Amino acid sequence: MVTIVETELIRAFCCIRLDNGTRWWIRQEDLPLSGFHEGFSYDEESFRHQLRLCQYPRALNHAVSMLARRPCSRKEIADRLKRLRYTEEVADLVLYKLEKENLIDDAAFCDQWIRYRLSSKYGPSVIRRELRIKGIPPEMIDKAFEAFDRNEEEENAMKLAVKVWKRVGTAGDNRKNRQKVIASLVRKGYGWETARSACEKAENETE
Repeated sequence: MVTIVETELIRAFCCIRLDNGTRWWIRQEDLPLSGFHEGFSYDEESFRHQLRLCQYPRALNHAVSMLARRPCSRKEIADRLKRLRYTEEVADLVLYKLEKENLIDDAAFCDQWIRYRLSSKYGPSVIRRELRIKGIPPEMIDKAFEAFDRNEEEENAMKLAVKVWKRVGTAGDNRKNRQKVIASLVRKGYGWETARSACEKAENETE
């Protein structure tokens, strides 16, 4: 058995403290319908069941709202639900529901993210780092990149180099200007050789 020793309102949430030292959270507006009151005792499974009933609908709505704004990875949604104080169990239920309804798919998300960032002239190293942060496994990233044409990467690097060269290469020491162009491409995620080659082509094109 567990007993509620305190219910504390903190901003939009209610913190429920149990006599076993654990703390749980629900939205303030859900407290009247939750049945949770100080001094009440529950068997632990009954308490967790009631907590799920309070948290799950809102957690699912939060996740669907995220997906309505843009595609998300599984980890992005899990991290967001954790920050909003939903339990790991509720987050897992939401993710299972979304996967079952084909609303999240990390492989498809990976492809979409690569395509989007390539179109924004970012290079592979930056894109790979972003995807790892979003929880995409390295082997899935490698497989997704195999589907993209290497020529597209070089073409994007060239376009970016031309843009940067026009900004910095109109005056001053060309050697320093080349360094600036190459450094700019490397920061955007292109390899040094790709950046150097693109810089040379951009310099010739803008002469």
